[in-house]
Amino acid sequence: MKLGVFTTGLFFLCSLQLSAQTVTVSGYMKDTTSGAALQGANVYSESGRYGQTTDKAGFFSFCFPIHKPVELTFSYVGYATQTRFLAPERDTLFVVEMIQDNRLPDVQVYGARRDFGVNNSQMSAMELTAAQVKALPTLFGELDVMKALQRLPGVQSAGDGNAGIFVRGGNYDQNLITLDGSTLYNSEHLKGFVSALNADMIENIIFYKGAFPARYGARLSCVLDIGVKEGDFENYHGAAGFGMLSSRVHLEGPIHKGTTSFNVAARLSYFDVIVQPLLERVYDKPDALRPYSYMNYYDINAKLTHKFSVKDKISAVFYLGRDVYNSAPTDSRQQYKLYEDSSNGTRIYNYDNWKANSTDNTWGNIVSSLFWTHVENEHLSANTNLSYSQYKYRLKIASETHNRKDDVTDSPTEILMRQYDENSYAQYHSDIDDIALTVDFHYVPQVRYDLRWGAKISLQNFMPIVDVYKWTYTKVWQNNQYLETEQLMDTLLGERQNLKTMALYVEDDWMPAKRWKMNVGLRYTLFPVKGKTFHSIEPRTSLRYLLTNDMALKISYARMTQGIHLLSSSNLIMPSDIWVPITRKVPLMKADQWALGYNYTIKEKVNFSIEGYYKMMDNVMDYREGVSYMTSSGDWQEMIALGKGRAYGMELLLQKKKGNTTGWIGYTWSKSLRKYDRIGQEISGGREFYAGNDRRNNINVVVSHRFNTHWDVSTAWTYQTGRRGVLSTTAIYGGKLDEYDPYGQLSSGDSYLGGDRYGDGPDGVAYLRKFSRFYTYSERNDYKLPDIHRLDVSVNYSVKHQRGKSVLGLTVYNLYNRQNVSDVYIGYEKNKTVLKGICVFPFMPSLNYTLEF
Repeated sequence: MKLGVFTTGLFFLCSLQLSAQTVTVSGYMKDTTSGAALQGANVYSESGRYGQTTDKAGFFSFCFPIHKPVELTFSYVGYATQTRFLAPERDTLFVVEMIQDNRLPDVQVYGARRDFGVNNSQMSAMELTAAQVKALPTLFGELDVMKALQRLPGVQSAGDGNAGIFVRGGNYDQNLITLDGSTLYNSEHLKGFVSALNADMIENIIFYKGAFPARYGARLSCVLDIGVKEGDFENYHGAAGFGMLSSRVHLEGPIHKGTTSFNVAARLSYFDVIVQPLLERVYDKPDALRPYSYMNYYDINAKLTHKFSVKDKISAVFYLGRDVYNSAPTDSRQQYKLYEDSSNGTRIYNYDNWKANSTDNTWGNIVSSLFWTHVENEHLSANTNLSYSQYKYRLKIASETHNRKDDVTDSPTEILMRQYDENSYAQYHSDIDDIALTVDFHYVPQVRYDLRWGAKISLQNFMPIVDVYKWTYTKVWQNNQYLETEQLMDTLLGERQNLKTMALYVEDDWMPAKRWKMNVGLRYTLFPVKGKTFHSIEPRTSLRYLLTNDMALKISYARMTQGIHLLSSSNLIMPSDIWVPITRKVPLMKADQWALGYNYTIKEKVNFSIEGYYKMMDNVMDYREGVSYMTSSGDWQEMIALGKGRAYGMELLLQKKKGNTTGWIGYTWSKSLRKYDRIGQEISGGREFYAGNDRRNNINVVVSHRFNTHWDVSTAWTYQTGRRGVLSTTAIYGGKLDEYDPYGQLSSGDSYLGGDRYGDGPDGVAYLRKFSRFYTYSERNDYKLPDIHRLDVSVNYSVKHQRGKSVLGLTVYNLYNRQNVSDVYIGYEKNKTVLKGICVFPFMPSLNYTLEF
């Protein structure tokens, strides 16, 4: 209550106006050739008293004392810096046309466009540009946004070569990823080896891992706000790229010069054409690649922009991505004969055992939005976004079994035949349809205040459904007659569910004194579900204090809530993921995060930061012990356990942004824990255990150097503690006779020992055939894969020609061929069960070519 009163008081102070002794100076920063707005450009005074970055429309605004001379500097990467002297007498609005710096046309600047360093109240945030993403060495030379984020402190990868991220101990589903404000539910291609985000279409990337501004909600761990680039309003140009994994094409230009533009890009992969045969040649056991035999993807991105006037602009964004991941079918067969001499004559056993497995997996996203920007005056602007997102996921795991045994004696009438056939599958459906309307207002009454407020309403439709099918057939020949039994089970688990969400927020970036700056905000969210309504009040505060002009201390607190969950198995061999909403029985997830940090800028070239954080999470979700869709006859709400989580750690970042040599060194030490001790929902006996994303140490060293106008080199070395998961440790036979006797041969009076009640294998060793196998597990997530480390290197050679530029790139992934284990499976050696690891990507060179025109 005290915190709410304090926050309300701050908002009241933020609404105060200056006296009539001030004037407002506002403007827009644009490219002088194309007329495109320059978002994230810097406007500042040398004294440091005034400073701001432009919004999506390139807009900035200051309040100055009347008649007092002020010198403003306008800068943007790749453009010549401009300086203007002002002595305003009245409110003024003007346009700053920025000219590209053609004196060094081939030098790329990798610095961030928005400064979240010493002068900003924001902490736990960073901006990446498309140039930074393109400079990093990646798998097969693919431009990958998500893998660029993995190089940052506080971010853990889902596995070696995997594009998924876990942020500050949170789960994968706790990441909010937006394209121009529209939600992207799955950011991965090729089961996570490639990002679903096309770097050719990206203008900028703002990444928050804490200290969330109030305008963001719906997730607990991170916000990835991606701005899609507008097309050129004056000239046509584009690029075409060809690599070992995929090819891409990009084209932009005017539809009507000066007012309407388009920007479109597409990618198509061919993993099974080049990469698959290459991997088969370098693998010790090519059969290990079977699960990856049929993986491919495509995606299409487009943005259409129209300017009605200086004040109004509308944009339409569209994204479509599809993946196919079908494991090559596996089968095994045993056929043999055994002979046995007895007093009754010679007995012959004919065995024919066959089993086949297959996996079909497809998923895809559709993201679309209509975005309207309106600038009312030099103080007030508004953005309205109508969006639709769709995510579809299908996973079908199928199995076929055939067992037959014939007992033949010298007497032709004494023939005993037993046959058992089974055909089963589990098909997982996880669909989301999301339609949302968002309205945001931005008001800058004076230089000390930067107010934002807005509202969002959304409707999400979920289909967490699993189809479980099992057909069995038994056939027995005995005493000159056939006995046949057939059973069929086809069960549909789950049902469609809706989630409505309404949210209001207000925030202010306020400078109460010369060395103090703070961002305060409040978000209220309403979740009406069937039979219940959830309310959430989420205060946010971030405070900065300048020790010197180059040093700052920062502290922050943020509460986040989340209305959707990703019900994910922690099994390392065959995981499955199902999106589900909150219900009357399943409450909101909540998180409270505190952070303390220190920033230091060294001679305007090197930035150093250190942050410590502590995060508490409530109502996190997991499967109950021993429960899955294959063993349950109820819906998903009866299969889950709700518990608590906590995560804490320390992050260091040393970054050089300017010059021919750029890069950073990042280190993270962290712990992530879970505890499920609610009655009837205990996991690991109610004791606290490590989360699956607990990876204690993470080190990244990234260096990029440009030698001249033709050559540039990038290197990236990474080290991570191995990820955690669950593995079965013991197999136990047991069960009821009637339920687990496939041949129907045993009765309650039968003996369990000797003779026909056991089957004889080809090695003459008796084995149980009549009972089901159960697996037991040790502590949850107690198995840790080996630590991983690798060095990636890329070399690019650029040549300018009359029609554009050509770039030939060589990328070497895992230069020193470290055998990093990314997956495990159960195998057999010399009649012993062993655990085997797969290194999906060993030493892997690749070539790529890009033609820019």
